[in-house]
Amino acid sequence: MLGVTARWWLLLIVLTLFAGAAFVYGEPEGFSVSCPLTATDQEAQEGYFNCGSELMVATKPGSPVHDDLLRMRGRDVVVVVEAP
Repeated sequence: MLGVTARWWLLLIVLTLFAGAAFVYGEPEGFSVSCPLTATDQEAQEGYFNCGSELMVATKPGSPVHDDLLRMRGRDVVVVVEAP
């Protein structure tokens, strides 16, 4: 049988493992890119926007997101992508 002290140590170890697992697996996955938003007139009309040389955003022309990106064209933006 385990003594009282050994039980407390076992409980402490188990709780530490659970806390560590929650910290590691609880972090959201994703990335962010900060860059100038650019597009030629034809690309913008078709819904394609470049964010630096790393990312291209495609939107449906006429949608609210498309309209917002048209207004932001030429400005520095931050694009954040996260997995739930």
